[in-house]
Amino acid sequence: MANDASPDPMAQFREMLTQWERGVDAFMNRVMGTEEFTRSMNQVQRAQLTAQKAFADFLSQQWTNMNLPTREDVVQIGESLRALDARVERVEQMLQRLTQGDSSAARTGPPRTKKPPSAAEAASEPKAGSGGST
Repeated sequence: MANDASPDPMAQFREMLTQWERGVDAFMNRVMGTEEFTRSMNQVQRAQLTAQKAFADFLSQQWTNMNLPTREDVVQIGESLRALDARVERVEQMLQRLTQGDSSAARTGPPRTKKPPSAAEAASEPKAGSGGST
Protein backbone atom coordinates (compact mmCIF):
# COMPACT_ATOMS: atom_id res chain seq x y z
CA MET A 1 0.00 0.00 0.00
CA ALA A 2 2.95 2.24 -0.49
CA ASN A 3 1.53 3.44 -3.83
CA ASP A 4 -1.83 5.12 -2.97
CA ALA A 5 -1.60 7.53 -5.93
CA SER A 6 -2.72 5.08 -8.60
CA PRO A 7 -3.50 6.55 -12.05
CA ASP A 8 -7.12 7.74 -12.33
CA PRO A 9 -8.83 6.08 -15.32
CA MET A 10 -11.40 8.90 -15.48
CA ALA A 11 -8.64 11.51 -15.75
CA GLN A 12 -7.29 9.66 -18.79
CA PHE A 13 -10.81 9.52 -20.28
CA ARG A 14 -11.34 13.27 -19.69
CA GLU A 15 -8.02 14.05 -21.35
CA MET A 16 -8.90 11.87 -24.34
CA LEU A 17 -12.34 13.51 -24.60
CA THR A 18 -10.79 17.01 -24.45
CA GLN A 19 -8.36 16.16 -27.26
CA TRP A 20 -11.19 14.71 -29.37
CA GLU A 21 -13.31 17.87 -28.84
CA ARG A 22 -10.41 20.09 -29.89
CA GLY A 23 -9.83 18.01 -33.04
CA VAL A 24 -13.51 18.06 -34.03
CA ASP A 25 -13.71 21.80 -33.29
CA ALA A 26 -10.69 22.56 -35.50
CA PHE A 27 -12.04 20.37 -38.31
CA MET A 28 -15.52 21.98 -38.20
CA ASN A 29 -14.03 25.48 -38.18
CA ARG A 30 -12.13 24.64 -41.36
CA VAL A 31 -15.24 23.13 -42.99
CA MET A 32 -17.62 25.93 -42.00
CA GLY A 33 -15.20 28.58 -43.21
CA THR A 34 -15.44 27.45 -46.84
CA GLU A 35 -17.60 29.03 -49.52
CA GLU A 36 -19.11 25.64 -50.42
CA PHE A 37 -20.43 25.20 -46.89
CA THR A 38 -22.02 28.66 -46.97
CA ARG A 39 -23.70 27.95 -50.32
CA SER A 40 -24.99 24.58 -49.18
CA MET A 41 -26.39 26.05 -45.94
CA ASN A 42 -28.17 28.77 -47.95
CA GLN A 43 -29.68 26.12 -50.21
CA VAL A 44 -30.82 24.08 -47.20
CA GLN A 45 -32.42 27.13 -45.60
CA ARG A 46 -34.13 28.09 -48.86
CA ALA A 47 -35.51 24.56 -49.23
CA GLN A 48 -36.68 24.57 -45.62
CA LEU A 49 -38.51 27.90 -46.06
CA THR A 50 -40.11 26.70 -49.29
CA ALA A 51 -41.33 23.51 -47.61
CA GLN A 52 -42.58 25.47 -44.61
CA LYS A 53 -44.55 27.87 -46.87
CA ALA A 54 -46.01 24.98 -48.88
CA PHE A 55 -47.07 23.23 -45.68
CA ALA A 56 -48.65 26.42 -44.29
CA ASP A 57 -50.56 26.93 -47.54
CA PHE A 58 -51.71 23.32 -47.48
CA LEU A 59 -52.94 23.63 -43.89
CA SER A 60 -54.66 26.91 -44.64
CA GLN A 61 -56.49 25.30 -47.56
CA GLN A 62 -57.50 22.34 -45.40
CA TRP A 63 -58.84 24.63 -42.66
CA THR A 64 -60.81 26.53 -45.29
CA ASN A 65 -62.20 23.30 -46.74
CA MET A 66 -63.33 22.24 -43.26
CA ASN A 67 -64.94 25.66 -42.79
CA LEU A 68 -62.64 26.48 -39.86
CA PRO A 69 -60.78 29.75 -39.31
CA THR A 70 -57.15 29.91 -40.36
CA ARG A 71 -54.39 31.50 -38.29
CA GLU A 72 -54.70 34.70 -40.32
CA ASP A 73 -58.44 34.80 -39.60
CA VAL A 74 -57.84 34.46 -35.87
CA VAL A 75 -55.13 37.15 -35.94
CA GLN A 76 -57.46 39.49 -37.83
CA ILE A 77 -60.24 38.89 -35.31
CA GLY A 78 -57.80 39.61 -32.47
CA GLU A 79 -56.73 42.90 -34.06
CA SER A 80 -60.35 43.91 -34.57
CA LEU A 81 -61.14 43.11 -30.94
CA ARG A 82 -58.19 45.18 -29.71
CA ALA A 83 -59.33 48.14 -31.80
CA LEU A 84 -62.90 47.74 -30.54
CA ASP A 85 -61.70 47.54 -26.93
CA ALA A 86 -59.74 50.77 -27.40
CA ARG A 87 -62.80 52.54 -28.81
CA VAL A 88 -65.02 51.31 -25.97
CA GLU A 89 -62.44 52.47 -23.43
CA ARG A 90 -62.35 55.95 -24.99
CA VAL A 91 -66.16 56.14 -24.88
CA GLU A 92 -66.17 55.03 -21.24
CA GLN A 93 -63.61 57.70 -20.36
CA MET A 94 -65.65 60.37 -22.12
CA LEU A 95 -68.81 59.28 -20.32
CA GLN A 96 -67.00 59.27 -17.00
CA ARG A 97 -65.71 62.82 -17.57
CA LEU A 98 -69.18 63.99 -18.57
CA THR A 99 -70.86 62.45 -15.53
CA GLN A 100 -68.24 63.92 -13.18
CA GLY A 101 -68.90 67.40 -14.56
CA ASP A 102 -65.50 67.93 -16.12
CA SER A 103 -65.81 71.23 -17.97
CA SER A 104 -63.02 70.42 -20.43
CA ALA A 105 -65.07 67.51 -21.81
CA ALA A 106 -68.36 69.46 -21.73
CA ARG A 107 -70.11 70.59 -24.86
CA THR A 108 -68.87 73.88 -26.30
CA GLY A 109 -71.22 76.40 -27.85
CA PRO A 110 -74.26 78.35 -26.77
CA PRO A 111 -76.28 77.09 -23.83
CA ARG A 112 -79.25 74.91 -24.64
CA THR A 113 -82.65 76.40 -23.76
CA LYS A 114 -86.18 75.19 -24.21
CA LYS A 115 -86.89 77.95 -26.70
CA PRO A 116 -84.97 78.62 -29.87
CA PRO A 117 -82.79 81.78 -29.68
CA SER A 118 -85.20 83.84 -31.83
CA ALA A 119 -88.19 82.93 -29.61
CA ALA A 120 -86.22 83.63 -26.43
CA GLU A 121 -85.24 87.12 -27.70
CA ALA A 122 -88.83 87.91 -28.73
CA ALA A 123 -90.13 86.96 -25.29
CA SER A 124 -87.57 89.10 -23.47
CA GLU A 125 -88.24 92.28 -25.58
CA PRO A 126 -91.29 94.41 -24.69
CA LYS A 127 -93.94 94.71 -27.37
CA ALA A 128 -94.23 98.13 -29.09
CA GLY A 129 -97.94 98.84 -28.58
CA SER A 130 -98.46 97.38 -25.15
CA GLY A 131 -97.41 100.21 -22.90
CA GLY A 132 -99.16 100.95 -19.58
CA SER A 133 -100.48 104.44 -20.53
CA THR A 134 -103.72 105.26 -22.39
